[in-house]
Amino acid sequence: MYLTKVSKSNISSFLPFRSVRKPSPPPINFDLIARSFDENTLRLLKTLSPPSIGFSWLSAAVDVLSSIHAAALNLISNLKSSSEESLVLYLDHSVKILDICNSISSEIERLRQRRLLISLVLHVLGFSGNDLHIPAPEKLRKARDSLADWENDSSVIVRRSCFQIQKPEDLIRQLASTVEIAPRGKISSAKNLIDRTIYTVGVVTVFLAGVLVSATNGLPGIVNIRVDSAEFSWADSFNGLQSTASDELKRRVGAEKKKGLLVEADDVAKRARIVREVIDGIVLVDRSKEEVKKETLDNAVNVLGKATERLSDGLDRLTNSVNGLFDTVMRTRDGLVERYRAGHQKQ
Repeated sequence: MYLTKVSKSNISSFLPFRSVRKPSPPPINFDLIARSFDENTLRLLKTLSPPSIGFSWLSAAVDVLSSIHAAALNLISNLKSSSEESLVLYLDHSVKILDICNSISSEIERLRQRRLLISLVLHVLGFSGNDLHIPAPEKLRKARDSLADWENDSSVIVRRSCFQIQKPEDLIRQLASTVEIAPRGKISSAKNLIDRTIYTVGVVTVFLAGVLVSATNGLPGIVNIRVDSAEFSWADSFNGLQSTASDELKRRVGAEKKKGLLVEADDVAKRARIVREVIDGIVLVDRSKEEVKKETLDNAVNVLGKATERLSDGLDRLTNSVNGLFDTVMRTRDGLVERYRAGHQKQ
């Protein structure tokens, strides 16, 4: 009989109850994650040039806001935390943001309806440049009435009373009240990181959505929030951009004395006023100078047409951006609700 020598190492590998120790995962570097999120926020804010309060800037601002909300969802989804308070706070925020999106969409639709008046004018006065005759008096009168309706903007009072729940500026103030105190100190847990992330999203939302509400509703700056640069690397960029936007809103409110602050809408209003003045002057013209007046009117109408095209493009772009923000916030909200439910099911 032959005996086979078996080493202890081989025996141990066959022991059924011997546990294999798995290497423990490395600790999460919450500070590094926070720094990455802050750097991304700073990069996005820097893409916004000093505001001109036009559709182009507002659309870009809404796109930045959508990106920050999406980044926040991605960050929070990868963390395990019992910070229900912060998640509930965001869910409450999201309802207000969705209401703000709806109110902005209503205001955009109002501007589209006003644009139809200008479209009617362009149609009525769209005579051929080869035609030496000025449009008939009834056409001029119809065009002038439409231009007067545009300038009067009598729908503003109706619009301001049609909000069923709350005015968008009140929603902005309510959001601002929840981010008055910034989280401070070492980021040593998932809860600290989530609190900080929710604060960042809230502050940027108050600023950018506030400018959007102010510009589309003819209001000066609604609220300003000063962020501590010692705690947040994006604070200086944020504070500077907010200060510039606030000054621009105040300047335009004081200078224009109008219900609308949007650059493209104001440009159309100015061009429409010129066309109306040309029409007013036609009734006094000597028939021998009709050709000169016809050329003046033709030029004014062409310039108004180009301004209206810019307004239309701006409305379309802002509509797409607001719809994108609405969809992003809804996805973020749905994701956090699912996370909240999953956390309770494990308990």
